[in-house]
Amino acid sequence: MKQTTLYLLSLLISLLLTACSNEPPTPEELYKEEASGVVMVLNKYYYNVTLPSGEHLYFTSIEEDGTLTGLTDDINEIRKNCGYLTGTAFFINDRGLLLTNRHVASPIIDEAQVKQSLMNIIRYVKALYEARMNELSEQYDALESQKQECVSEDFWGNVEVDQERVSQIENEQSQLQQQYNVAMQARNGVGDQLDPSSITIHPICELGIAYNDSYVSTESDFLGTNPCNVVRLSPDEETDLALLQLRTEKTPDKCYVFPVEGRKDQSHWWNIFKKKSNTPSPDAPKIDQKLYMIGFNAGIVLANTRKGIKVQMTGGRITQMPDGTRLLYSIPTMQGSSGSPVVDERGNLVGVNFAKLNGTDNFNFGIPLQKVRRFVKE
Repeated sequence: MKQTTLYLLSLLISLLLTACSNEPPTPEELYKEEASGVVMVLNKYYYNVTLPSGEHLYFTSIEEDGTLTGLTDDINEIRKNCGYLTGTAFFINDRGLLLTNRHVASPIIDEAQVKQSLMNIIRYVKALYEARMNELSEQYDALESQKQECVSEDFWGNVEVDQERVSQIENEQSQLQQQYNVAMQARNGVGDQLDPSSITIHPICELGIAYNDSYVSTESDFLGTNPCNVVRLSPDEETDLALLQLRTEKTPDKCYVFPVEGRKDQSHWWNIFKKKSNTPSPDAPKIDQKLYMIGFNAGIVLANTRKGIKVQMTGGRITQMPDGTRLLYSIPTMQGSSGSPVVDERGNLVGVNFAKLNGTDNFNFGIPLQKVRRFVKE
């Protein structure tokens, strides 16, 4: 029994030493192995505003000055003029499940700012109607004064009325009255009181993906060829994650699947040893640790090549002691890299890229693996 125990212990130590002595793959080898599991996401979207009256307005974005781009009440018009955004996602199982950022799957908007803009628009429209009513009223009164000029008295005191001119004026007044009533009805339709909290806003999205090394030239290459559904959005404001799924519910055989649970360089014996000891988990990121991000920086702009779209792999280091909520690293990113997997030198997933530090492209944030695991398990 003692010899068996010693043999197993010796074997375990040998396995651990072998694992520790293995050299990590080169960046080229890492890219070649994992790039196929990273995809570009296209989101075609617009925002639907529901007013308390049940009426709907639509728009695609809000400018810095509060202007609502594409604002219309015509659903067909907004569908022809949707907004577009690209991001990155990656496969996490063989059932077509993809992990990305929440703001890629469901673009965020400042609802308070939108509602304030709508209130300002409503007030402006109401003011326009009121100004029109005042203008029509002044024209009516001016015509009334002209009617008095149609009555004259001769030397002998006889009163004469220019009946033709009076009839003409009264006809003009009748038309002004009709226009006034229309303006008043429209102004009353706007309403005197509108509670911003009774306005609801939500995005309408259509999503699809394109694979690394594939050729894309139109939205149909995403939305028509590889459509996706949103499975779940994280309800936690600080966890910018979302799960998508191919409608086929099958991950192509050619695509790499990123392990969310466990490590690809972690043996069964290591798992047993870790549970029975106080050895720190290799999952824990460390200050100055080398990391790589595999994603589509700038979307189609950088990805498009003569050989199809190509995902990029960029490197950096952890620049701040991780606090369990976010990773700060020096990996350069651009818009389009949201949702990219962040891996260590051996290709193990350590986080999901989600934001950059304002004013620079060289310091960026990722969601740590532990938070990713909790979200996937929900």
